[in-house]
Amino acid sequence: MVVTGILILIPVAVTGFVLVQIFRLMDGLFAPVLSRVLGRALGAEAPVHIPGLGLLLTLLLILVIGWLSTNVAGRRVLRSGERLVLRLPVARSIYGATKGILEALSKDQGEAFKRVVLVEYPKKDLFAIGFVTGGARWGQINERLADLLLVFVPTTPNPTSGFLLLVPRAEAIDLPVTVEEGVRMVVSGGILLPALPPATRPQPVAPAPEDVAREHQAG
Repeated sequence: MVVTGILILIPVAVTGFVLVQIFRLMDGLFAPVLSRVLGRALGAEAPVHIPGLGLLLTLLLILVIGWLSTNVAGRRVLRSGERLVLRLPVARSIYGATKGILEALSKDQGEAFKRVVLVEYPKKDLFAIGFVTGGARWGQINERLADLLLVFVPTTPNPTSGFLLLVPRAEAIDLPVTVEEGVRMVVSGGILLPALPPATRPQPVAPAPEDVAREHQAG
């Protein structure tokens, strides 16, 4: 019971911690400036801080940028700002990498994280749970690479780290579980197993009518 309670409490605690950190980060972007502006407007000697006001202004800024991206004039302004950022040496690398990752996650990647598979890793007769992220699509380089799958094998209990394996498509064994169930298996170290459907036993094949007639004649 203790282990079950811990497994239920940890995801809730991690979720709450992440949300609180996001709130503090977004609230801290504009809160200092707004506190000074409100303090001067109200004639106060010290800055006036309203919790959450920085977060609301950040969300408003996001909505305005989204609205600008929907019209021609706004897109021109955003492209001009993007070109300015790309001219800065350090900012260019950070912005380009971040934008590439977000674009990759926002697009439909076909097989990406839709299949849970077993792969023979780290050696023969040992298997690990992996998630298919796509096909290698490197047939133009080498024919042997044309039928490979990109499989991410996460670590336990932290599924955000792991190994990227190139596995022959024929050697990736599909598991009849969802991605969420696969992640729970990894995080719990195999304690939380999904309810797999019972194995279907092969049914005996009925003899052909001519075989039955032949047996009666022989008898």
